[in-house]
Amino acid sequence: MHKRTCLRLAAALLLPALFMSACSRRDEAKVGTPADPLVIVISPAHAPADPGALAVIKKHIEAASGLTVELRPVRTPADAVKAFDAGLADAGLLTLEEYLVARQEYRVKAVLQALRGDRLEDYEGVLLAKKGGPAGVADLDGKRVGFVGPYSVSGFTLPALYLKKAGVKPVLDFSDGHAAVLKKLLDGGVDAAATYARQASHAPGLKVIAVTGRVPNEPVVTRGDLPADKRDAVASALVSLNATPEGKKALAAMADISGFQPVDPGVYKPMHELLRSEGKTVYDLVPGAWEIYRLNQPFMPD
Repeated sequence: MHKRTCLRLAAALLLPALFMSACSRRDEAKVGTPADPLVIVISPAHAPADPGALAVIKKHIEAASGLTVELRPVRTPADAVKAFDAGLADAGLLTLEEYLVARQEYRVKAVLQALRGDRLEDYEGVLLAKKGGPAGVADLDGKRVGFVGPYSVSGFTLPALYLKKAGVKPVLDFSDGHAAVLKKLLDGGVDAAATYARQASHAPGLKVIAVTGRVPNEPVVTRGDLPADKRDAVASALVSLNATPEGKKALAAMADISGFQPVDPGVYKPMHELLRSEGKTVYDLVPGAWEIYRLNQPFMPD
């Protein structure tokens, strides 16, 4: 191919990408107005079955903050992370796993932490068994143990590390979600199940045979360059959301959240350090995260 033709082809391929990049830059003065609503991403783990819950939350945030907002549920955990690419999302309610990747790739800031029950800030990862079943972790060697994903902190990462340190090698059985792995345990499909402690109260006849670790509740995040006044306005609106019966009900529809409180991002550092100490990275926590990492690498000369 002629050199000039190659240059023309390269320019034709490059210009649309540059044009899209330029279009993605937003006028900060307009973010939060009807012309350019402030976008709040809702991760798949928090998307309520009742769409009316999002309408209640949107109405409250707009009334309390004076901003126009769009609540945007996404389909996959990777979509929740990628939403912060090029400033296309301004804030988000993410899982701990999604946050750790988004922080690494897009420098999002944790501003609030979800609360559950009576202002509980964290939860326990546990191994559950039925009463009359395995008495302790040593009894799980060679037995079938149910796990969630390979991308769940309490349903896989913590229990897998716990069992490894205990020298126990179970048969791994994966299910699609905490409810599914609990059902499999109750139906006798597995001898134990890795999940979070509150699951033990969902059915009689269950016991905790090991606490695999404590996990801080997930954060509400904002993009790092969101103006402070808008960040603070959204955070204040979310903190006051549980002040009304409608707000409490809407929050509960999003993974049993009972409220929010300001958070020091340092509370999430131990999980990051635990992964590093075990030869893992945050990219091992979210399906598709390694692809996000690869796509965000700079072009290297030959």
